[in-house]
Amino acid sequence: MRYFFHILDGPKVFPDEIGSRLSNPKFAITQARALATELGKAGALCGSSLVFVLDENGNRIFRCRAN
Repeated sequence: MRYFFHILDGPKVFPDEIGSRLSNPKFAITQARALATELGKAGALCGSSLVFVLDENGNRIFRCRAN
């Protein structure tokens, strides 16, 4: 299944238009957490960012804040 990792930073939305093909939602959650960690390393620039994971059917799988 394909998963999409959208980033929300205040009023700005950075959509993932390509997505990643992963074998299950657990891998998508792991990838989202890693992405949030990397965004958190940017400090104040991305400190309020949220990462939303949607599957190819548009179902929300997970969300987390950059840390």
